[in-house]
Amino acid sequence: MELNSLPAQLKLFNFAKKEVSLLGQYEISDLPRISEIASNKSDKININLSFYLDNDKTPCIDGIISLDIVLACQRCLGELPISLKVNFNLAFVRHEKQAEELDSYYEIYVTEEEELSTHDLICDEILLSIPMVPTHDYDCT
Repeated sequence: MELNSLPAQLKLFNFAKKEVSLLGQYEISDLPRISEIASNKSDKININLSFYLDNDKTPCIDGIISLDIVLACQRCLGELPISLKVNFNLAFVRHEKQAEELDSYYEIYVTEEEELSTHDLICDEILLSIPMVPTHDYDCT
């Protein structure tokens, strides 16, 4: 099953059981935590999420997020364009012990919730992929 828009909430187990694939776009301005650090607020974020069950019980998401973001260089404060392609493999478990049964390539997400905010997931993955101190590759001082 493939959907062409992104819901506000991701129903983890239901989507995984049905092997849902979601394709969609946001504008950077749709995500306040990203928008506050980016100067190109009208640019697009492309999102591809594939849900499935691992071991017939653990909901997982394979995702790709791609965007061009313009940040402030922390050395000269000039514009710093960065192209991001964020690949991630998440497994959602209720407790750490459940994670021991999974392959090591998963990022483990411990949660008791059945649903997850789409905005929060996308923001978290983008923020984790941005350099901690973004600077130009050359001496811009």
